[in-house]
Amino acid sequence: MRLLLFVILSGIILVGCNQEQQSEDENATLNETSEEDSAENNTSEEESSEESEAPADSSDESEDDNTEGDGSPEESEEEPPEDLLGGASFKEGYWINYKGEDDPRDHMMRSDYIDYDPETDYTVTVASYVSYYYGEAFIKTNNYGHGGPKVIEKVPEADRVVISVEKVRSDELEFYDAAMEGAAKGEEVNTTPEEFVGRGRLVEENLSGQIMFGQEFLAEENLMRGEVIDENGNFVEEEDHAVTEALEYDPSASYAITVPASISYYRGSEFMETMEIEDAPAYIPAVDGANYINISFDEEFIYELNVIEVE
Repeated sequence: MRLLLFVILSGIILVGCNQEQQSEDENATLNETSEEDSAENNTSEEESSEESEAPADSSDESEDDNTEGDGSPEESEEEPPEDLLGGASFKEGYWINYKGEDDPRDHMMRSDYIDYDPETDYTVTVASYVSYYYGEAFIKTNNYGHGGPKVIEKVPEADRVVISVEKVRSDELEFYDAAMEGAAKGEEVNTTPEEFVGRGRLVEENLSGQIMFGQEFLAEENLMRGEVIDENGNFVEEEDHAVTEALEYDPSASYAITVPASISYYRGSEFMETMEIEDAPAYIPAVDGANYINISFDEEFIYELNVIEVE
């Protein structure tokens, strides 16, 4: 009987132990499964975050590719220079000679005036003559020899040019506002003798001479304030303007003025004429027979006014 009870109790104890061990094994398995799921979720979130950042990288690459909104590449190359003679008219049978004369020559032809910027390089493509002007005032003519292309000389006193060329070369003639590849520089020959070279525009940096009226003369006794001299030689009231005293003048000399003004010319006390200078610095026009001048100017320029006898 005791033996039977012992066997039954032993069986009950063994069954209980097996169930407890099975429960612990299941809990351990669940914990491992939970940790694996958590790791997979973290990996999935990292991948999702990287994927969400990917369009930004793609956008950067798109910007680096220099594409426009329609997906086509942007044009980065500059437009080639334009032939300034395109559509220009020519006068056949003439050229501009070394004196600036419109000289008849059957085998030649010349252009009309072409606007010119002395700060810009220009290229002529065939042998030709380039004549420089300030307005209609001739400065000089350069010969650009045989062959081409040539970068023409920079002439700061000029604002227009005329090109003369042989008729047989006219189909090859082009004129560009750029230094073209392969164009030679410094090969011009000045065909104009020094005595015929015009002054052109006044370049203040190159101006030298004696000041005949300027800051040291600006005392009250040297000025008549509130007045100007008109085109008839009359003194008329003009607020914020002034007239200089009479200044000695020699028409054979060369004078320059640094500000806009009106120049009134006199032979003794006899009035001759008044000329207006709108763009300055400029040369004062010569008037034969005059020996005195008065200068009327805006007092805005009172500390910039200089009249210079040019060397």
